[in-house]
Amino acid sequence: MIGETYIDTYGRVHTISKVLSSGGQGIVYRTDEANTLLKLEWNSKTKEIIRDISKNEKFDEIRLLPLQVNTNITLPQVTLRDVAGYTMKLLDGMESFKEAFSGDNKQLCNNSWLEEMEKQNQKIGEELKKYISSGGMRKRLNAYLEAACILAKIHVSGLVYCDVSDKNMFVSSDIDVANVWFIDCDNLNFMKNTASNTGWSTPGFGAPEVIQGKGNTMYSDSYSFAIALFWTLVGKHPFMGHSVDEALENEDFLEISEEEYACSGRFPWIGDSQDNSNQSDKGLPYENFLSKEIQTYFQRTFGKDGIKNRQKRTTMPEWAYILAKETDHIVHCSKCEMQYPGSEYSECPWCDEKNKIITIKSWKSEVALEKEQWEFIREIKKEIDVPLRILEGFCADNIKECAFRVRISSNVIEMDHFNDKYEFSILTNGEKKIIYGSVKIKKMKNFDIFATQEKNGVGYHLKIEV
Repeated sequence: MIGETYIDTYGRVHTISKVLSSGGQGIVYRTDEANTLLKLEWNSKTKEIIRDISKNEKFDEIRLLPLQVNTNITLPQVTLRDVAGYTMKLLDGMESFKEAFSGDNKQLCNNSWLEEMEKQNQKIGEELKKYISSGGMRKRLNAYLEAACILAKIHVSGLVYCDVSDKNMFVSSDIDVANVWFIDCDNLNFMKNTASNTGWSTPGFGAPEVIQGKGNTMYSDSYSFAIALFWTLVGKHPFMGHSVDEALENEDFLEISEEEYACSGRFPWIGDSQDNSNQSDKGLPYENFLSKEIQTYFQRTFGKDGIKNRQKRTTMPEWAYILAKETDHIVHCSKCEMQYPGSEYSECPWCDEKNKIITIKSWKSEVALEKEQWEFIREIKKEIDVPLRILEGFCADNIKECAFRVRISSNVIEMDHFNDKYEFSILTNGEKKIIYGSVKIKKMKNFDIFATQEKNGVGYHLKIEV
C-alpha cells in the first residue's frame, strides 16, 4: 500500500507514506503531504478496501454534528473519489498513545537504580526505562486528562465517540508536551443512534454490552477510556488475570482476541475489591502506579455494579476531575526518576529517596480553612508553573492556564507570571502587600499569599510550604 495514490473529490492526489493505525472498520495512513491523513474503510475480515463510494455520505454528515468549539477531534475534510474514505488533518509531531507510551524508539534513560533493577530482573528493568523515557506517570496523566476533557465535551453535546482506544488518541511526541487530539471519528453520532446499533470497539477496549452487540453509549465510552487509562498507567490489561488465563487454557479456539474475551463481563477485574479470583502477578503490582483514590474510580467502572449497571460507572467529567487531582500530586524522584503521588508518600516508594517538595493549599477566603479548595504538590526544580485550578478548582476549559510561577534557589523564593485576572498580595510582618509583577522573598518554610479575582471580588488564601 505504501506509495499508492488516492484522489479526493477536488482532484488532489494523496500518496500513502506510512501506516498510522488500523481497526475493525478501516486503516489510517500518513501521506507525503504534511499533516494530512487518509482514512480508508475496509472489510474487517478480508481487509479489502471498500469501493462503494455511497458510504462517503456519512462523512459529510459527521462534519455537521454539534460539537463544542475547541473540541480536539479530527473531522473528515474531503471524501475520496473512487473508494470509501476521506482526508483529515493532524498536527505534526504527534503519535498515538499506544506508540507514545510504549517507550519504543525513545532514547532510554539510565541511572544506578535502574541498572540495579535490571540486574535483578532484566525485563522489569527495561520496562521501567521505557516508562520513564516516555514521560513517566506525569505525561500519561496529563495526556489522559486532556483526552477526558475532549470526551466530556463530546458527551455534553449528546454525542458518543464509540471507539475509544490508545490507537485513536494522539499526543505530542515531545516528552514535555501533552497536546491531545482524537482521530477516526467515523462512528461519532447522537447516542440515540449509536445505542440502537450493534456497537463498535477496538478489540481489548470494548465494554461488555458492546461486545454483546447492544450498542455504544457515553457509558461504554467511559468504560473503554478506563481500560486505556489503566493499561497505559500500569502496563497491563485490567482484566488479564489468573481466572482469564485458566479459562483460556481450556479454550481450543477463540474467534476474538484474548483481551476482548477477558472484557466480556464474565470475569472480575484484576484489582476488584470484592472478588480477588482474577488477580495478576505479572509485571509490577498495579498499586505502585495508582493512588488509593483513583483505584476507587476504577472499581466503580470495572466492578460488578459497573458491569451490570452502566450508569454507576465513572463518567468522563469525573475522570477529568480525578486526573487533574492526580496530576497535581505527582512528584518526580531525583534519584530513580520514577514518579509517585506525593499526597500519599513522604518518600519515593520505588527507591526510598526523600525528595524536596513544595506544597500549595488553597481556600476561599470567606470559607473556614478546614474546607480546602485544591492542593498542588511538586518536586522542587528551577521553575514550577502552578495551575489556575489552585484558585478556581477544576475546570475543563482552563486545564493549561497558570496562576503563577515559582522559582526556588538556595536562599530565595521568586514568584512571577501572575495571572492577570487576579490581584495578588503577600503577607509579610502581619501586613498584606500587593504584588506588582513579581516578588522575591527570603527562603522560609511557610508563607501565605492571597488572590482576589478582579471581576467579582472573590478572594483566595494560599498556604505555601517549601
